[in-house]
Amino acid sequence: MKELDSLPLFKPTHKKSKLLQQWDECKEKQPDLLPKLAEIARKLQGRGYSQYSISGLFHILRWETDETTGDLGLKVNNNHQPFAARELMEIYPELKGFFKTREQKPKGVWGQLY
Repeated sequence: MKELDSLPLFKPTHKKSKLLQQWDECKEKQPDLLPKLAEIARKLQGRGYSQYSISGLFHILRWETDETTGDLGLKVNNNHQPFAARELMEIYPELKGFFKTREQKPKGVWGQLY
């Protein structure tokens, strides 16, 4: 395997994934996104929910944004949902375990070309 380590194709990548970069850009453009999602999640907890879907929260937030602003002001890709769920549970301790998440692939994916 050592002879393969010198080939660029087999070197591990330590760059952020394209989706993670897009998620970071989304948060920069909409700094109130995570606090609004957390507010909705805490309201649901107050109503007795111990778990909820991050997808559901995105839909609720889209609806509320449309109803209150009269436009489709929330610009967030559904591909960002796993990042949002993990980050919400990390930032807001009361939301730990509120969302189900799948195991992520290792960060240093071998042989992946960009």
